[in-house]
Formats: sequence, C-alpha cells, structure tokens
Amino acid sequence: MSTITHQQALDKLAAHQLVQVIEDDVASLTSTAMSYAKHDQQMTVAGHVLPLLLGRWNCVLNASDDEASPGYRDKTALALALLLHKHGIAEPAITQRALQAIDNLNAAVALSDAFFRNTDAIKALLSSPALPLKKRPSTRDSLTFLRAQDVIAIQLEQYYYAAYVHEITGFNAYPVVEFYHARFEHRPDMASLQGCTAQGETYNDGKTRISLHAVCGMRHVPDPANQFHLIATGITEKPDQSKLAASVGLHAISDLFRLQGIMRKTGI
Repeated sequence: MSTITHQQALDKLAAHQLVQVIEDDVASLTSTAMSYAKHDQQMTVAGHVLPLLLGRWNCVLNASDDEASPGYRDKTALALALLLHKHGIAEPAITQRALQAIDNLNAAVALSDAFFRNTDAIKALLSSPALPLKKRPSTRDSLTFLRAQDVIAIQLEQYYYAAYVHEITGFNAYPVVEFYHARFEHRPDMASLQGCTAQGETYNDGKTRISLHAVCGMRHVPDPANQFHLIATGITEKPDQSKLAASVGLHAISDLFRLQGIMRKTGI
C-alpha cells in the first residue's frame, strides 16, 4: 500500500480555506500548550488543545443540515483529524469520525478519483501513532475582515453571545470587541439587543469595569467554523457603559479561545 503525507491528504479535500483556518487554530493552540507544558508537568498538549478547539469547531460538527451540509461536516471532521495528527495529537472519537467521513465522502462521490484511490493510505495515516512535535509550530500574522461598527454573534456550545466591534487595530489585524451583557438560545439580531448593556469585568476591588478585547483569529467573514456571524454593520450606537467603571488600559489582547471563558460569564 502506498503512503501519503498529511499535506497530500489535505490537498485532496479541495477545501483550502477550511484547511487553512483549522491549521491556524490547531497551530496556535498547540504552540501555546507547548509553552505552558514546559512549566507545568501536569499539563498535556492534547488536554489543552482539544476542549478549546472543539468548543469552536463543534459549531460545524454538531450543526444542522441548514447550517452546514453533511459533506462540509465530513470535510471538517477529516481535516481536524489530519491536522491534529500532524501536530502530534490523536483523539479516538475524532479519528473514528474522520474514518467514517472518508467513507461518507466516497459514497457521495464528493471528491476526486485521487481521493478515492488514496482512501487506504489516508486511513492508515490516521490510524498510525501521532508523533509529538519537537518544536512549536509557526503561526500566521493576524488579519481580520471585520470592520468598526460591526455587530457579531458568537456561538459557544448551546448559546449565542453578541459583541460590538469598536475599532480595528494595526493593519486590519485585530477587531477590538465589547460583549453585550446577554446570552441567547438562538442567534440574536439587532432587535434582540435593544436595551442590552455592556458586559464588564469585575476586578478584585469589587468594581465592574469596561472590558474590551483585541481578538486574534476572527479572520474570515463568514467564518468557516460557523462560530461567529456578522449580524449588522454600520451600527453607531455602542453598548451602554454608563454603569461601568473606567477600564484598566485600552484593551486586553485575546483570541477566540480565551474568549470562551469570558463568554461563559456573560449574561448569567
């Protein structure tokens, strides 16, 4: 049986943007985890990466057919498994879903003959031991296509949250966002946000202060992970900060994964 590399297998998915966004996420999380693991012997790279990664990409994997087609879900599952394996991480449930995705894609004749001919090689690659990386993976520069005065909805598990984009820092690098103090069971629209105040952060002194976040990773609109959604543009009315104390600094540097902890505190 012939062998295949991770990149060769990924190329046969014919989904360059999807693969690139997943690789950005996996590389960023793996790089951070490898740095932390040097100072914390109780921490594993997989233990850090997997919950945060799935918190984002489950928005595709668990999506309905209206939100993501079966073929897109299968491509996502396979790309996730291949890229995790490439970065030295294997998780049995993800691997099993990827193996099933290969069969689904072949049954639907969704990809090329080259993909079909390499089925056994791709399955063998996924079933082989994932070799831990010896050095931290490189990551791309941050970029965003969001704009100031955009309003976005962000999904995490069964809830949606909303955030206002105050500005874009750098050369289209980071959107600076502020959360509304609200949580929704369905994707909100602007009507849902009427009367919502700004979500602050409570500090050790007991004061709840204005809280802004410059977020890395909000690159594409629409988002290939189906996690964040543009719901309005050109909104001049900002979230009401009148009941919040002054912020500490301009904003905190963050990313889509650090925001998960912030969202879990929002609207509760």
